[in-house]
Parts: sequence; structure tokens; C-alpha cells
Amino acid sequence: MPQLRNLYFTMRRIFLRNFVPEFVWPKQIIMDNVAIPIRNMPFSFGTKRGLIRNEYELPERQLISNQLKSSDIVIEMGGSIGILTAIISKYVGPQGKIISVEASKRITDISKKWLQPKGNIEILTGFGFPVFSVNKKLKVDKFSEYGGSLGGVVSYSDAEADNSSNEKNEIWDIGKICTNFNIKPTVLVFDIEGTETILIDSQPNFPATVRIIMIELHPWMYDETSKNAIIERIQSEGFSIADIVTTSYLFTRK
Repeated sequence: MPQLRNLYFTMRRIFLRNFVPEFVWPKQIIMDNVAIPIRNMPFSFGTKRGLIRNEYELPERQLISNQLKSSDIVIEMGGSIGILTAIISKYVGPQGKIISVEASKRITDISKKWLQPKGNIEILTGFGFPVFSVNKKLKVDKFSEYGGSLGGVVSYSDAEADNSSNEKNEIWDIGKICTNFNIKPTVLVFDIEGTETILIDSQPNFPATVRIIMIELHPWMYDETSKNAIIERIQSEGFSIADIVTTSYLFTRK
């Protein structure tokens, strides 16, 4: 019942926003030595509370913190509200670069304002697929945003199987990002609810320059066999599992 779930989260957010005024939130917090704005940001109550408690994206932060180098070139798919994006930006420094893709225009309209002025971040609105080149027949059929403030789930299919898509966001694969921004990525970060399943049937052909991949898997969306197939596909490109925190996996190249 997606409609009821969305309605529940929407009503809950409205209730909490009305009864928890903005002045109770700090103007900003420091997370992993990065200033994160809180007050007057259009994040949900739960997101702000998670940020203040230092719980937000903690597995991803734990995995990536000791891996990034100054001047790393990072492609992030599923940037959400940009917290991890900002932290990665700090690690890679002014000589580095992060290209972050997020499907929700509502979110990217916000994140562009506080992230792109940092100078080494580019925010793209679109659907990210973690392969070098997607099949040209691929179509995004649906993007369902949550009632909260974090993002949504992408459903896609072969265009020959379904021509009903009305999603207008641009599709971004690794190759297109590399070409458009003339980059050779060294790090790939994937937190894309739905599109990681493309790895089950498609060879990703990750660029030879990539040494680290961090991916959050979503086993509640698919079965154990599919999850293992995704892991095996990444390993087939010469990567091995270096660490796991909950459902987030860190791969390094052998």
C-alpha cells in the first residue's frame, strides 16, 4: 500500500513540523569535521534527529572514512540530501571532485544551493545506473518518492516491454558522466534503491582507474540470490570485499 505509506509519512512530517518549531534545532552541526546545516533546512524531523545524534549514514561514513585520498575523483549515485556528499568533498579536497546523481529534483534543488558552492561538487538530477553503459532500450517506468526527505525508489524496464514511462529525469551511467565531465573516477559510491539490480544481468565494465566501490544493498527489495548476484558481479571486475557494515559493502580492487 504505497499510497497509504506516503500519506502516513506526509501527515507525520506535517504534524512534527508544526509542533517542533525550527528555532529548537541548531543552526548547524559538525559531522566528521564538516558543517551540516540543520535549522530551516527542509529535512524531516527524523532526518534532523538522526543528524544531531550522529546516526545518519553511519555505516557508509565508517566504511569510506579511511579510504578516500586527496584528489580522488568520486562518482556518487543516490546522493539524497547530500550529507555523505559533503563529507566526501572534505576528504578529497580542492584537487578532488565528486559528481553526485540524485533522482529527486525536489532534493537536488535544495542540495545544489549549499553543496555546489564548495567548488568540487557537481549535483546532477537524474537516474543513476551503476554500469559504464546502459542498454539504450532501458526506460525508467516509475520513481516513487518517500513521504520523508531522503529520496525514493526507481522502477525500470526494457522499453520494448513497457513503453508507458512518463519519467522525464535524465538517465546517467558511469560512461556518460565520465564523458560529460572529462573525468577518470577513482571511487564509486552507490546508494540507489532499485537500479543496483541492473548488475544482476549486466556487466558493469567499471573503469580501470576505479580502486574503491562502496555500495549499499537493499535486500528487502529483492531476494538473497539477487543480492549475491550483485556482489558476484562486482567481484567479477577484479574487486574483493574489504569490509561490511550492516547492508553497506566496501570493495577494493585486487
